[in-house]
Amino acid sequence: MSYHRPSDRYFESQVFTATPQRLQLMLIDGALQYARRALQHWQAGRIYEGGEAVIGCQQIVVELLRGLRPEVAPELVGKVASLYNFVFQSLIDAGRERDAGKLNDAIGVLEIERETWRQVCERLGSSLETPSPQENSPPHFPVNTAASSGGFLIDA
Repeated sequence: MSYHRPSDRYFESQVFTATPQRLQLMLIDGALQYARRALQHWQAGRIYEGGEAVIGCQQIVVELLRGLRPEVAPELVGKVASLYNFVFQSLIDAGRERDAGKLNDAIGVLEIERETWRQVCERLGSSLETPSPQENSPPHFPVNTAASSGGFLIDA
C-alpha cells in the first residue's frame, strides 16, 4: 500500500495538466530548490545532505537537456544546451569540491532561465500558480517531464 500526501496529489495534478512551458518552469523551479537547499546544508555543515541536494539538481538539469529538440530550432536549442551544460558542469564541480561559488554560478544561470520561462508563461497565459512545496520535502518530478514538454515548440 502506498501513501500519498495531499500535496503530492496536488502536485501530480499540476504536472499532468500543465502546459509545456509551465512544465519547463516547474523543472527549473525544482532545480533551484535543490541548489539552494544544497547551499543551506553546506552552510550548516551537513556535507552529505548538501551533496544529495546537488545530485537532485543535476537530475533535473539532465531532464531539461533531454527535453530539448534540436530538430525544431537547432541554433536556439544549441545555445540553450550550452547553458544547461554549463549549469551541469558547475554542479559537478560544486559537488566534488563543495564549492559554494560554483553552485552560485549554476543558480545564477537557472534564475535567469526561470525568469525567461516565467515571462513565456505569462505571455502565453499559462498559470503561474506554483504549488507550495513543504520546506523539508524535495520536489517530486516524473522522470520524463521535460521530454514531454516538447522542447521549444512555443510560438512566442
